[in-house]
Amino acid sequence: MPLIESNSVVSIIVPVFNERRIIEITAQRIMAVFKNIDDDVELLFIDDNSPDGTAEEVIRVSKSIPEVRLIQHGKKEGIGAAHRAGYEAAVGKYILCIDADLSQTPEDLLKIKQKLDEGYDLVIGSRYMKDGKQLGKSPLRDIGSRGMNLLCRIFLGLKLTDGTHTFRGFKSNLYKKYSDRLSSKGHPDFQVEFSFWIQKGGNKILELPIHFKEREDSLGQSKIIIQKEAPRFLKLLVKLFIARFLKA
Repeated sequence: MPLIESNSVVSIIVPVFNERRIIEITAQRIMAVFKNIDDDVELLFIDDNSPDGTAEEVIRVSKSIPEVRLIQHGKKEGIGAAHRAGYEAAVGKYILCIDADLSQTPEDLLKIKQKLDEGYDLVIGSRYMKDGKQLGKSPLRDIGSRGMNLLCRIFLGLKLTDGTHTFRGFKSNLYKKYSDRLSSKGHPDFQVEFSFWIQKGGNKILELPIHFKEREDSLGQSKIIIQKEAPRFLKLLVKLFIARFLKA
């Protein structure tokens, strides 16, 4: 795999923390879907210094699936920080993002990649637009997620039904263009902040309806705690509301 930027590589980002049990099956499922595309693929697992041996498992799997790379973030600062570490390590022309537990499907991720091929700059898989679904999420988390997206539309003018979603793909040059404006490290504030600047910059954005299924208990628990993230999100909302009316 090349160590410099390449216009023939697609980078898939998978943040992980204590996910040792599912690394191999996740890598196999993603690569099974992407094996026949014209571009090369690199599959980056971004580890936040997991104590359960996740990093060692990624290295083991990479011996049989050479597209797999370990990016050791080294500290647990939030999923936004893990995403950023992945973006900085990626060498591809596109950056695609999916959860380790495959709550979203690799098949839908491939659809996102195909829309980038058609010329879109940012493509987000939406749980909340027509024909999208969200299954298995608790009522509190579901209401919280929908409420955050509603606030983004009202106060930030985001023309998105699911701007908080990590499941997305974008042209890698967008991260280089806006990285110095991104200060958030958590979720969903990092995704909202990045989406905001991409829209404000006049880039071409699309949402696709997708089905999201909350991870099964046997695969561990979600790392997102909405009560913890809400105060940081509201603080960011105020900051970006002001920026909305300033020149880019």
